[in-house]
Amino acid sequence: MSDHQEHWDDAYHDSDNSMLGWYQSEHSVTLNLIKEIGRFQLNIIDVGAGVSTLFDDLIKGDNEVSVLDISQQALNRLKSRYGEKMSYHHGDLCGKIEIGQFDIWHDRAVLHFLLEEGQRRSYVANLNAAIPSGGHAIIETFSLSGEKRCCNLDLYTYDEKLLAELLGDEWQLVNHVNHIHINPFGKERPYVSTLFKRM
Repeated sequence: MSDHQEHWDDAYHDSDNSMLGWYQSEHSVTLNLIKEIGRFQLNIIDVGAGVSTLFDDLIKGDNEVSVLDISQQALNRLKSRYGEKMSYHHGDLCGKIEIGQFDIWHDRAVLHFLLEEGQRRSYVANLNAAIPSGGHAIIETFSLSGEKRCCNLDLYTYDEKLLAELLGDEWQLVNHVNHIHINPFGKERPYVSTLFKRM
């Protein structure tokens, strides 16, 4: 077991989902960005899925939903909640993974924890392998003005320009939203949420 997997398994072991710092009871920013794509019944992969409640909304829309997480604890909790309504993948985006291809890649939980350039290169390589031309990526991170640590880990923060630079010329920035996440303890956490299209 890697140190990263052990860290996240510990974070999700016997935790109260609603008291995790990144917990959201509603997901309007993400869902509005998905609506901008203008298509229905999409094949979506959520990376760093954790135990998010976003999937309540995605499944209602008759989308084909897959989730990826480094934490087996998180995946087990999702399986107990959603059963066969979703597909589950256990893996680390810092290495090469094979998960198939999708219409949308959604990430609100992984990229800002990747501090090393090599980790970020692996992330983009996995993204490019999973999303063909015409597909989309919704990437949400702590913003430049946001927190520098989360879950006792350092963060690498972004704005929309830095994200566009990271993804490269194969990706076009369609929209971005700067917003504030209020965590379960009432603290403000600035985020940037972006929608990209693969050229």
